[in-house]
Amino acid sequence: MQFEIKDVESMQTALAEFCRFLDECRVSQERIFDSRLAASELIGNVLRHAGGIAWLMGEIKDGFVELRVRSERAFVPPAKSVCSPVHSEHGRGLYLIDSICAQRSLGEDGAIIVRIEMD
Repeated sequence: MQFEIKDVESMQTALAEFCRFLDECRVSQERIFDSRLAASELIGNVLRHAGGIAWLMGEIKDGFVELRVRSERAFVPPAKSVCSPVHSEHGRGLYLIDSICAQRSLGEDGAIIVRIEMD
């Protein structure tokens, strides 16, 4: 499934539709939650930091939920995430994503690719 996301409203619509797809494919509720969290954090980063349109592509592939998030303007996150200090208001999203996914990488097209094991 592929979605074009221009704002928070279109992000919510895309995430709801993608989660319905995962549910229909009998993905566990825990992994649906993880997938929604990861996609929301990545798309939110695009909307906040890179600006412009984001694209989400999600599929089930080889026992994983695979998410690809790409933006008009490249947003390259650090290869290794760290948790922000306890009093920081931002900076935990990538750390959360890395804690729930099996793999995070960068595609040739600049997409951030996250793979979440389905169990």
